[in-house]
Amino acid sequence: MQERRNQVVTSNASARNVSKKNTAAAKKSNGAAKRANKAVSKKTVSNLHAVRAPRIVNVKKKDKAPFPWSVVVVAAIMTSLFLFMMMNYAEVDKYRSEIADLDSKIATMEKTQDELEVTLSNKYDLKDIGDYASDELGMVPGDQLRHHVITIDQEDKTEMHTYDDGEEGGFGFLLTGLGEVISDFIE
Repeated sequence: MQERRNQVVTSNASARNVSKKNTAAAKKSNGAAKRANKAVSKKTVSNLHAVRAPRIVNVKKKDKAPFPWSVVVVAAIMTSLFLFMMMNYAEVDKYRSEIADLDSKIATMEKTQDELEVTLSNKYDLKDIGDYASDELGMVPGDQLRHHVITIDQEDKTEMHTYDDGEEGGFGFLLTGLGEVISDFIE
């Protein structure tokens, strides 16, 4: 491998030397250069490689693509729509939970209403009212009552006394309250 490299380097150096000789000969005479070139090329055909003359290539600078504002605007709109959708979903979820709470309150209130209706219907049961009146209050039915008639003579009369303090909460009101406290204390 090393030997092959040395051969390539040597052939490149000899090709340069040959090419320099060819250039000088070409300047002296075109005919002599052609003959020398043919003679040299026959000798070193196997050792020579094609060498290109350097070319200058002008490459135009590519125009920069403009900034993709439309992509940015579309991405911003899509993001805002997604956020709006998520906000609405959260709002709907909140309303659903409130509806569930209200439904449970309605069920509780309907149960309470049924219980109160049963209690109310029991309060108007005449048998229960009669039992309560006779057992608790000591009342008797009207057909078992003895009737007493009270007569008032013409000479008897009823008098009603009223007094006016002028203002509600005046001095008379204070004295009345004080008298009631003392009478309650004495009893």
